[in-house]
Amino acid sequence: MIRIAFGRRLPVFMLSIGTLLAGLLLCGCQTVPTNVSYNTLPPPPTVGSMISEPAPAVISPVAPPAFPAVPAILPKPKILGPLYPGIIPVASSMRQPWIRVRITRESTTPPYINPHLYRGTVRIVHLADGKYAAINSLPIESYLAGVLSRELYRNWLPATYRAQAIAARTYALYQIVTFGRTHAWDVTGGQNSQVYGGKNAETPRAWNAVRATTGDIMETRDTQEMGLFCAFYSACNGGASQSAAEAWGDAPVPTLVNRVFGTLDANCPEFTWPTMTFSLQQITQAVTWWGQKNDLPYLAELGPIVSVRITQRNAVTRRPMIITLIDAAGHVGKMRAEEFRLALALDPMRTVPAPPSSFFNIQPDGNSIELVNGHGFGHGIGLSQWGAQTLAERGWRARSILQTYYPHSWIHKEW
Repeated sequence: MIRIAFGRRLPVFMLSIGTLLAGLLLCGCQTVPTNVSYNTLPPPPTVGSMISEPAPAVISPVAPPAFPAVPAILPKPKILGPLYPGIIPVASSMRQPWIRVRITRESTTPPYINPHLYRGTVRIVHLADGKYAAINSLPIESYLAGVLSRELYRNWLPATYRAQAIAARTYALYQIVTFGRTHAWDVTGGQNSQVYGGKNAETPRAWNAVRATTGDIMETRDTQEMGLFCAFYSACNGGASQSAAEAWGDAPVPTLVNRVFGTLDANCPEFTWPTMTFSLQQITQAVTWWGQKNDLPYLAELGPIVSVRITQRNAVTRRPMIITLIDAAGHVGKMRAEEFRLALALDPMRTVPAPPSSFFNIQPDGNSIELVNGHGFGHGIGLSQWGAQTLAERGWRARSILQTYYPHSWIHKEW
């Protein structure tokens, strides 16, 4: 399931007591040499001459370094990968591609993998950074059979499975022609791509959905391009979707738009979630780590944060878009609401709980903040899996479900 789903302070310049005393000794409190005769005075100045003294040196105050300014357009965080075009032109037909799935974490030693649990081939790759990872290469349709029952409940309806198969195939092909062109794998087998379980995850319902939609992908167009797009999806949008551009700075795509869905996915256990409390110290730690990890100095160099506010919302859905943070020295940092959620979720210290989504309100509470009125699970872009199941229960077919969540798109059989 794509859910998709650090600190440093400014230097303080101080003059130590030892430095001050040393300066005084060197500059104004010299001892008198013992070989000076006090009976010998300097000759008086001649007529017309002047005794001049050097002008006192002007000491300019040392200005503190300027705090990094927040850019007018926030960049896409590096941890989320490069910024690719929103629409990728593809040939009208092609042979079924193979996909490379990284099925283990990167490790310092070669991992052990039972190749009989996977279709295709499994190999251990020695990466450029010296680490190792196991890569499963297989036909994309076989890959999807190992994805669907890990992304959906096994008893969900065939229409939900077929809609998910087309969305997952579109997402996978987009990753092959973008990320995979310059990396050792196309996708991972975890939640930051699509959850993949190999042969053990395959079910008759998953295979039926794959075979019924073989080669079907979604395409869209804008004023300049027509082609493939990244078909993001999540468990539950909580009543309103958001665009990938607003969530983390991807290129805008006509089909990945902000829409209000009301209670369509209200059956999701996380359609609403309880209040979550975070201390300002925890917020500081997570936000500055995020800034360091993504080379964002306007976040990395914040001191102790004293204020966290939502300062921009989407006009249609009222989902938070921009969160503004202010530290004790008055320095300002800004980040997207989805970045804020990910910063808390990925904090390496693991001292804070992960918010289920970025659809919430913020309420200050002394040295803490509360996330209140939380809705949804995941980033909320594109298809809602729980919403798709609701529509399937109402008798909707896969194509109609996809049109609901990916407007201005159509289905094309690519192989």
